Amino acid sequence: MVTVSGANDELAEAAIKACPFSDPEEIRQLKFRDSPFFFTLMTGRHIGIHRPDQSTCNWTARILTREKRYRQKCLGPAMDLGRGFVPYELAIRRAFDWFNQSEISNISSEARMVGRTTSLSICPIGRVYTVGHALKDYTDWTRISRSEGGHYNNLVLINHHIVPHFSMVRLEDFSARHLASLAQQILDTPPKHGFQPYENRPVNKPLTVDEVRKRKRTFNSLVSILRMAFQHAWNNGEVTSERPWKSLKRIAVIHKPRTVFLSRPECNRLIEHCTPALKKLVLAGLYSGCRVGELGRLRVEDVGTQVFGIRVEANKRNPPRFVFLPDEGMAFFLECCEGKSPSDLVLRSDKGKQWKRQHTGLFKRAASMAGLPDGFVFHGLRHTYASDLVRSGVSLEVVAKQLGHANTITVSNTYGHLSEEFRENQIRQRFSKLSDEQAEKAAQLTDKLNDIWQACKPEDWRDYGTIEAESSTPSKSFTQTDRLVLETFRRSGP
Repeated sequence: MVTVSGANDELAEAAIKACPFSDPEEIRQLKFRDSPFFFTLMTGRHIGIHRPDQSTCNWTARILTREKRYRQKCLGPAMDLGRGFVPYELAIRRAFDWFNQSEISNISSEARMVGRTTSLSICPIGRVYTVGHALKDYTDWTRISRSEGGHYNNLVLINHHIVPHFSMVRLEDFSARHLASLAQQILDTPPKHGFQPYENRPVNKPLTVDEVRKRKRTFNSLVSILRMAFQHAWNNGEVTSERPWKSLKRIAVIHKPRTVFLSRPECNRLIEHCTPALKKLVLAGLYSGCRVGELGRLRVEDVGTQVFGIRVEANKRNPPRFVFLPDEGMAFFLECCEGKSPSDLVLRSDKGKQWKRQHTGLFKRAASMAGLPDGFVFHGLRHTYASDLVRSGVSLEVVAKQLGHANTITVSNTYGHLSEEFRENQIRQRFSKLSDEQAEKAAQLTDKLNDIWQACKPEDWRDYGTIEAESSTPSKSFTQTDRLVLETFRRSGP
């Protein structure tokens, strides 16, 4: 198998193995078209097949230039049409030889490996036990003890924020000063969206309350990772001092409720712009509040057999659960099950495959065409489901059980503010009469009271009853954060 040298060998080789053009039968089944079929080997680096007619079928390499233009090169015939052909491995070698030519590399955009991070970006060596050693031992443990998603999120945070600056620090020497340095680095790093590269924020530009809040949450996540790694090293006898992990203190932060969810008219607009298979997946999410992975694994035997709802498999190391459905939701799922055997998947993609991550691009396009809020992703349907229940007066305990949460804390922090509208309705409708005289005056002022009620409604219904925080720090906190860390965040903004 072809290999690519560098720090990301594993990802590069995985991309080469995953290319469908490695199978000659896949190439033969390609339809004729003027433009080539391309597969991404790295960001801005592609291998393709150009098959415009019966007499032509060639390997094609493509790079993305710094001016965001493509440049292509023919690598030889991909099928034996009487003139011989170039095998897949040789085509890959020719492609990377072309990518690495000075003339091409000088005009090419930055190449980054495509795929999920699978390990730390360092391999710590030496007898001195460093922060890097502790993180390596810890992530080796989380690989088997945590969910795949939780382990991956840890790796991404560690590789970006910790490895470049602190991996070589002797663990015994780690102190609150290093923690303050970590806080400053996080404050100087804007959020990363999708595959956009990380960039430093402009110097001396103050951060907003929301920006500081988000960076505090990132800081707290990293503190939790470091604390677990350092305690793991302490338990294994790698350090003799408790100071490294006892110096790790989280910082108090005001939680901001979730507000990116849809109204019913917005849901209908989204559904109108979905492909047939995506439409079913979206409806399933809106009726059940399930994650896309849970819906992708749902089988016919899980629908309406034990309860009036669906059975969801264990996920993220949580036990299986039942999700009860409304009547129209049950009717929808039963329709999706018609003509299938008990072991069949209830939902499949437009290509007949199990839903995994291929919904992302389709959903983004549908959301854009529907004019939905920026940044709305499929997981927002889960928030839409929960917010609708809360606004309708369903108890937080019931909502938590439907979503698969162990308690109501997450639901209360995320959706509790939505109960403001329900609380308003309950007070107006259920307050027992106290004074006949005032009740009569209220009846006379019905039109005025309704005008006041209408005037209080914001243009965006998501903003009803919200109070913008003037600071990211709560008024009371029992968190004993180090003074250096507190000063670092206070200098950055509110």
